[in-house]
Amino acid sequence: MAESSTGGEARRSDEVITEILRRILNGRLRPGDRLPAERDLAVEFGVSRTALREAISNLTGRGLIASRGGSGLRVTAVAPERAHEALFLYLRDNDLDYAAIHEVREVIEVHTAGVAATRADETTIRALRAANEELNNSRGDVTRAIAADFEFHRLVSAIAGNEIFSLILSSLRGGLIAVREHNLALLPAHEEACKSHEAIAEAIAAGNADNARRHMEHHLRAVFTYWQKRSAESLDDIAATYASPLT
Repeated sequence: MAESSTGGEARRSDEVITEILRRILNGRLRPGDRLPAERDLAVEFGVSRTALREAISNLTGRGLIASRGGSGLRVTAVAPERAHEALFLYLRDNDLDYAAIHEVREVIEVHTAGVAATRADETTIRALRAANEELNNSRGDVTRAIAADFEFHRLVSAIAGNEIFSLILSSLRGGLIAVREHNLALLPAHEEACKSHEAIAEAIAAGNADNARRHMEHHLRAVFTYWQKRSAESLDDIAATYASPLT
């Protein structure tokens, strides 16, 4: 069966998208570069104006190219918030298990705690201590505790100064809501978080990278343990339900 004209146009449009993305990734096209006129692009790629416009619309919607007044189409720099949004949506839509997120946190947050110990100053140390004080004062108020906990971990990452780490950790925020809602409602988990945050903050204040990493690793493992217990309890509840006689 012959390929429909609509299907052919879509396929050619995808080929244009792929090629322009390849040029952006390999540096042939850089932020600020102006693309040739639509007519010239259509000739270069050997596609119809319709297929080209579909490709341009796709790339514009993804924030990779933009129309700048009367100056035509230009390659745009990917803003941090757009990269954050893409990763956040991916994690949300794929409903990743916390075990996978925990592995990423261990790799990044343990490292950033150590780096933060070498880069903190009096201002950032005060901010860390204030965030933990807020967590201490949030007992019984889960919403307030979640905000304070997020802020403490955000500050550690910010002090480390690596924008890529901060971007990844910020994108994980949605996947950590349920974990924090469960854990910080438990008095022992809340107390553990306060004590661990204090130990991490003081290690950073002392410039002791090894201790900062050690305390962060201990804290994240405790978070994971409390969450595992919650998961096990849920399975027990399900088993009990099925084991109950019908009434």
